[in-house]
Amino acid sequence: MTRRIVFLDIDGTIIDQNGNLPDSTVRAVHTARANGHLVFLASGRTPTEVETRVADMGLDGAILGAGAYAWIGELWGDGEWAIERLMSADDAAEMIAGYRDVGADFVLQGREQVWATPGGFARLAGALEAEGRLSDATRAALLDHVTVTEDPPTEGIAKSVFSSDDPGAYAAVKERLGGRFHVITGTMPGLGTAGGEVSPSGVTKGSTLLMLLEKLGIAVEDSIAIGDNNNDLEMLRAAGTGIAMGNGTPEALAAADETTTTVDADGIWNAFAKHGLV
Repeated sequence: MTRRIVFLDIDGTIIDQNGNLPDSTVRAVHTARANGHLVFLASGRTPTEVETRVADMGLDGAILGAGAYAWIGELWGDGEWAIERLMSADDAAEMIAGYRDVGADFVLQGREQVWATPGGFARLAGALEAEGRLSDATRAALLDHVTVTEDPPTEGIAKSVFSSDDPGAYAAVKERLGGRFHVITGTMPGLGTAGGEVSPSGVTKGSTLLMLLEKLGIAVEDSIAIGDNNNDLEMLRAAGTGIAMGNGTPEALAAADETTTTVDADGIWNAFAKHGLV
């Protein structure tokens, strides 16, 4: 049997839009690992934003911050930060200036802290509440530890999420920052083109996936990536097999090699079963 490594997005892949973590997903992770395969997270969330129930599934590591960090080892037990790809302070300052120029609010994400403008925090909380996702676990991971401020730091920033009441915000941010940063849209629930994410140029889940495979000595063809959203596109293309969730965005479905069922229709279990992991 060939040992495989699987990279799983969290939101829309492990957890559905109502904040539920299907039992079949947990069972798939446990069974695949018992069969000798490796299972990693690959999320836009930064380390403090990973819910305890997700970390407690039992995993072999994680790509977090949309490629800014990679942890090798059980979450959060014995292990190490194997990769860290942060913005420079100058880039972070330029990004913040760009948001202010176009009138967008934002959330800045670091490895151990998160900072948000008042408007950015309010929209994040509102989007989660509108989708019915403000469980105690989600609130603790995504909201309770955020520092709300109009004067955030520029050191230690991995990536950011921006938001606005204007559906033209993505286009404005892309025009202002796209030449220097990786800018995507469609990642915050319900906002569409009124929001998006900004990361350092070249820092994606896909590029960090390839770096991590090299560190682990695993061939690309033995890797599987599963995701649903626009910050998953590079990893779906980079992995040996890219699998889009049935609830994925049109862009994710187009980038993937194949499609599984939706989160709440045993999508992870079905993908693992198709590839002989369970």
